[in-house]
Amino acid sequence: MTNTGKIHRGLRRSAAVASLAAGGLMLAALPAAAQKDIVIGAKEPGSSFYTYAAAIAGVLTKATGKTGKVLSVAGAGVWLPMMENKEADVGLVSHYQGWVASVGRKPFPRKYDVRLVLVGGGINVGLYVRNDSPIKSRKEIKGKRIGCKYAGSPVIHTYAEAEIANPGYGWGDLKCVPRTSLYAGQRNDVKENRLEVFYASVGSGVTRELDSTIGIRFLGVDPAPEAVTRMNKVYPVVVTKVKAGPPGIREDMWLVRLPVYLITQKNVSADVVYEVTKALWDQNEALKKAHKRTRSWDRGNFADPQAILPYHPGAIRLYKEKGAWTKQMEDAQAGLTKGM
Repeated sequence: MTNTGKIHRGLRRSAAVASLAAGGLMLAALPAAAQKDIVIGAKEPGSSFYTYAAAIAGVLTKATGKTGKVLSVAGAGVWLPMMENKEADVGLVSHYQGWVASVGRKPFPRKYDVRLVLVGGGINVGLYVRNDSPIKSRKEIKGKRIGCKYAGSPVIHTYAEAEIANPGYGWGDLKCVPRTSLYAGQRNDVKENRLEVFYASVGSGVTRELDSTIGIRFLGVDPAPEAVTRMNKVYPVVVTKVKAGPPGIREDMWLVRLPVYLITQKNVSADVVYEVTKALWDQNEALKKAHKRTRSWDRGNFADPQAILPYHPGAIRLYKEKGAWTKQMEDAQAGLTKGM
């Protein structure tokens, strides 16, 4: 996640640029209305968010008669303020980052009135152990060694904190072993038994390698309301059922999912948001074929009752037309907008 220093450096880049998804041409960021284009905020080239944005830009260019452009900057801390000045229309964030922006927690200096356009792809994450570990469930992780702090990416500490909260534990109940990054030393931590419990994403290169050599087992979360409520006190989680098959998943289980959100702000034109949503809905197959990372961007997930941000009216309009705005969605939206 973008740290405060990066945000400040990014904000000083007042001449932020937008790169065309097709051809990589660099253009000065101008208001979308003046350019007759649709500008998508994303991180720099090389990031997953840039890849998603480029795929979306390509679809929008073909489907809307406007030009989809990627605003390649340090992150949401840069393009969210630009959105208020009509220099961006939508942007890509993790669901956690979108929520942090909406409540004004670090690294964001204030609240942003963000709205959801759609829920894209994502990854499942959770705790795992070696196959030869005596630990069979999360209830048994108390007192065990686990990575924490993650100086290079502090948000991982928050994610892991929610995972250990599921069975009712906090950091004081386990042996917190500081780590700089999530994966840099995880292979050796597992191979040499430096730690006893590990946090990772399902299907990551490290877990695939470790499962094929040593053997690992993910520990499913307890989906009971009270257990999920404990997790939600750390940050709003999304819990989904994962079928057996991926490395470390030997049986069906519930795990946390970290979805990618395409967001906007409340003041962005409903017509623009509707146009974006309609193009990505109607051209969903083209979006999924654009890159291997967008294969999971299925329109069946666009309108999600588990979303932790309220939807923009422009997106709601499209979902109602397509029959995707159900009573469950209406109730979820009412809960999220209550008191706003």
